[in-house]
Amino acid sequence: MLLNGHGGPELLQLDELPVPVPGRHQLLVEVHATSVNPVDSKIRRGGAVPRAMPIILGFDASGVVKGCGPDVSGWREGDLVFGCPSLVGPGANAEYVLLDARAAAKKPASLDHTAAAALPLVGLTAWEALHDRARLQAGQTVLIHAGAGGVGHIAVQLARLTGCRVITTAGRPESIAFCRDVLGADEVIDYTATDFAARARELSGGRGLDVVLDTVGDDTFRRSIDCVAPGGQLMTILPSTPGDRAQVLLFRSITVHYEFMGARVANDLDPGRQGAILSSLANLADRGLVRPHVSAVFALDRLADAHRQIDTAHTIGKIAVAVRAA
Repeated sequence: MLLNGHGGPELLQLDELPVPVPGRHQLLVEVHATSVNPVDSKIRRGGAVPRAMPIILGFDASGVVKGCGPDVSGWREGDLVFGCPSLVGPGANAEYVLLDARAAAKKPASLDHTAAAALPLVGLTAWEALHDRARLQAGQTVLIHAGAGGVGHIAVQLARLTGCRVITTAGRPESIAFCRDVLGADEVIDYTATDFAARARELSGGRGLDVVLDTVGDDTFRRSIDCVAPGGQLMTILPSTPGDRAQVLLFRSITVHYEFMGARVANDLDPGRQGAILSSLANLADRGLVRPHVSAVFALDRLADAHRQIDTAHTIGKIAVAVRAA
């Protein structure tokens, strides 16, 4: 499914391309399922780093190994695999995709391909933000924005597993219920009815929170500064800036982290770390401790409809795309 110009979902069109050839560290993967993430929509609209057309989107993949590059070890044809294609290369909205073998992992046995394809990008983002950046510890209190969203719903589960008190935000009755009743968040703040920063301070006795994960950006990021305790940590997965709030960050000695999971493979920054994280997530999934929530599944030829759904910003969990019939 190719994108030949920037704009609406109708620009996504089926076409034929040659099967890609794996490079040194790459796997050729027969794609069974992928998913749609907000970054797909952002690239489609032209709101990301410019790339040459045509573009193949789709930055999650679950499928079967069909070939290995010359420097690949530990993989063989027929293995079930899941992972993320490079965010700066061709994606998995196709019958075949290339994955960095070091940054991929064996598919969770307990998940079908559509569920497995919902986990890599959001799972890596949440894990790197909470564990690699914030070094989350049991007993801490963490605020995760948009807990019913893709990254948010995995982050809530990971924070709870770590032994943290988890606060999250949501704005619709069904999202609030999902965060409270399905994910088990300790507190859900309805941001449409309550000042989330004021409520966060109230819930922390005025001290502020140990860790805040921003998955929304811009004004939410800047307002989140008021939620963080002195010496605490604020993470964002978007290119947000503090603006005139930078002085508050300085005087309260707040650490700010920017998390972009695509950086490891794009910059060859120990991509094996992501393979290890995905293996850990697969293990947690197989133990029933982390579950990606798939709210809808679309066929590849209905990818435009999947993009229309993600553009509503009202998706609970993830939207999967079935490339091959189960």
